[in-house]
Amino acid sequence: MREKIRDKTRDEFAKQLDQIGVTAIISDRERPEERVGNRTLRRSLGIIDILNEDGPIKWINIIKQDRTDKQPPRWWFYLGVPGDKPLPKSRSVNIKTKRKKSFPFFGKIIGVTWKGQDRNHGLATKLSNDTETDNLAIGVGNIRVKTLHDDFNGWSIEIDRKFKLTVENWKSLNRLAEISVDSVAYF
Repeated sequence: MREKIRDKTRDEFAKQLDQIGVTAIISDRERPEERVGNRTLRRSLGIIDILNEDGPIKWINIIKQDRTDKQPPRWWFYLGVPGDKPLPKSRSVNIKTKRKKSFPFFGKIIGVTWKGQDRNHGLATKLSNDTETDNLAIGVGNIRVKTLHDDFNGWSIEIDRKFKLTVENWKSLNRLAEISVDSVAYF
């Protein structure tokens, strides 16, 4: 009975990864990575580990906020990019997409810019000028890139809704992760 009502978003996403040729396994529960993006009234559905992949993305945490009487359920996908060098909090990055629409609220998305705390790394400018990243944000939704500290060294790429994963999306996400890691000057 419990299996029937369990949210299977993590299983479906792992299946999508396998279908595009990325080796992914569903991890055991209670891993420390489940805390990334997990806030009040949200819960982690678990971690998907990425194996045998040349790209920088090594795990995915899927977060769900259950529906209320006024809101439908929501999902967030956190793609983890472990870092080998710690970045001080004073140099941390937290930027997100701002999608431009042809008509406010209802119009078609015509462009994307990146805004937020860049700390003079130039990452927001690089991503704003990259058409592949623009197409990714138009296709999958709002994206946030931020550095991780304390328990984890590295980066997280947050996507704020469910999306259909394609080979092109996966390549663009890995490219986004590579640009992010390469743009920051470590001390």
